[in-house]
Amino acid sequence: MADEDDQRVEDALETLVSITEKSGNLRKDLRTDILETVSVLRKVFSQQKSELKNANEESKKLQEEVSNAKESKARGGDSRSERQVAPSLGHAQQSPSGGARQVLPPAGGRRKLYADAVKNEGTRWYRVTLKAKDATLTTQQIKLQLREHINPTHIKVGIQAVRTLGDKGIRIETGSEEEINTLSTEISTKLGERLEIKKHTLRNPRIIIYVTEEITTENVAAIIKAQNPEINANGEDIIAKFRYTNKKGRYNLVMEVGPSTRLQILQTKLKIGWEICNVADYLTPKRCFKCCRYNHKFKECRGEETFPHCAGKHKMKECTANAREQKCINYINYNRHNKNDKINENHSALSRDCPSLKAVLTRYRSNSEY
Repeated sequence: MADEDDQRVEDALETLVSITEKSGNLRKDLRTDILETVSVLRKVFSQQKSELKNANEESKKLQEEVSNAKESKARGGDSRSERQVAPSLGHAQQSPSGGARQVLPPAGGRRKLYADAVKNEGTRWYRVTLKAKDATLTTQQIKLQLREHINPTHIKVGIQAVRTLGDKGIRIETGSEEEINTLSTEISTKLGERLEIKKHTLRNPRIIIYVTEEITTENVAAIIKAQNPEINANGEDIIAKFRYTNKKGRYNLVMEVGPSTRLQILQTKLKIGWEICNVADYLTPKRCFKCCRYNHKFKECRGEETFPHCAGKHKMKECTANAREQKCINYINYNRHNKNDKINENHSALSRDCPSLKAVLTRYRSNSEY
């Protein structure tokens, strides 16, 4: 087929040259232009023919490699390797069958949950918050007293960050639990009379239970314990935080549990009433619906109203931006303060692929007791 196409092109080119040579009425410059065009066309056609030949050879090599790989697999047996699952950024982390998302282990191993696979991602911070017992003491004076009485070098503590919390005091972060305990003890010993010390603990994880029946949050913990005797809470609390209805009218329950209880629940399905319910980790960021930024709610917002898709200072009905004109307000602010390390901001602030959302969720996981 390719040879026939080659011959047709060659015949057409020869005909064009013949007509040009026989026509005595054509101007000399027109004849020259046509001949040059024919020459260029021949070169282009020759180049494309060569590229097509190379592509065919590469395709044959790939087919041979695939065939060899299949034969090798057939000889070696069907062994199941570990399969990685991409992270889900919302709270509805369910598999197509409705179960919790999981990472498959090697044959014979225990199922590995997604939160277990990512719990070591990012840096885990250990924190202590300091507030003045005397209301007249400013945050700057608190810092001066720390510098005067506490020497991190002597107590062998590496300070990761010192953050000012407005007029509420300061927060100090270290890289290990041992360091934060040492620092807290030192501050309590030397400045305990002046400062109120609050050491942060890792939050208990939250899970979401997908149910279809209306179940109140008042009795769900008792129901779980009564109908699921295989779950041993080991003294850990199972607390119902809230419930909400999804778009399909189903009830979703959000529970706070201890780390070992969470692990047991996510490895099974909960029996609640007449239902067998799927369960997953509940991961959702605190995001303001007014300014589209994180770590505060609408009632606490002091910023301007910002439409999430284009970062414009207007409401949804006033927006005229298309998909190509989307802007993320979080990355606009980041680029404004980091001019030497600019990041692509051409996406909606509501996108699940937004790097700022991923960073918030990674931070959330690293400070939860999984």
